[in-house]
Order: sequence, then structure tokens, then C-alpha cells
Amino acid sequence: AGSYDTPGHAQGVAVSGNYAYVADWESGLQIIDVSNVANPTPVGSYDTPSLAHRVAIFGNYAYVSNAGEGLQIIDVSNVVNPTLAGSYDTPSLAVSVAVSGNYAYVADFDFGLQVIDVSNVINPTLAGSYAIPGFAQPDVAVSGNYAYVAVDDVGLQIIDVSNVVNPTLAGFYEM
Repeated sequence: AGSYDTPGHAQGVAVSGNYAYVADWESGLQIIDVSNVANPTPVGSYDTPSLAHRVAIFGNYAYVSNAGEGLQIIDVSNVVNPTLAGSYDTPSLAVSVAVSGNYAYVADFDFGLQVIDVSNVINPTLAGSYAIPGFAQPDVAVSGNYAYVAVDDVGLQIIDVSNVVNPTLAGFYEM
């Protein structure tokens, strides 16, 4: 129906309302107005300090997994001029993010799943973590009390996050 060539290398996308939020590798977060799908137009951007991998939208915030710089929380209430609200530097390479309620779930390459309390977006804090075998990439998803982490060359790890301070393995599927 339409397309838009971002300035970097699009890695991930989330859509909310009339906007597509693109994690655009070296070009950070790109915000595209998709109200006219035949003619999407850029409206704003935020240059993250490292390589933007994935993005999740929750409320007025874009949560960007940023390799080398962890989680970047960007206020997108003004899509023309997004601003940094807060950040949390994870121990490894933040390659993916999912948000549910007050928590951001970050797939952090060789440090597994990092659960970050984002109830205060200005000062996010680590709530808990779970070490997984292999490398947590390229994605993480959350549904109910479970985080589903894709693990490079291993398969799928299903982590029970009902107690975010102490996540536990609920199940796995090896490839």
C-alpha cells in the first residue's frame, strides 16, 4: 500500500494510532505518520546514543532497546519533538523490549532477561533478572505472567514473571 525508506536500517516497529515508531539502528527512533498508508511521512525522530534494535509503545512513551546503552525511554507525547524521559543501562546488549504494566522486559543478549521497573520513567530500576542459556535474541514478548524469550541457536524460553523480583523458568522449547 505504501512505504517509507528510513535513514538507517529499520530493525523493529511498533504502531500506535496514526504513527509507526521505527527502531532504526544507527538512526535511533524514527516516527512516521501512517494515517495515509499510500504516503507515509516522517514527523519526528530521536537520535539514541547507540544502535536501536526494537521498540515498544506504552502510553506516551517509546521504549527502545539500544545495544550498548540499554533501555531508552522516550517521551513521544509530542511526536514532532520526542524527548528522553529516562534510561537504564543493562549489563550487556539490549536487543529487544516488551512492556507490560509497570515493567519493561529486556532481552539482554548474554545476560538473559532483565525486568526493569518503569513506574518512574525518569528513574527506572532493575526489578529482577533471569539468566538463560545462550544469547537472548532477537525478541521478547510478554503475555500475562510469562515472558517468552527467543534464544539464538537454542529455541524458546518461557519465564514465569509473576514474581518480577525472582523470575523462574516455566518451560522451554529446544530447536
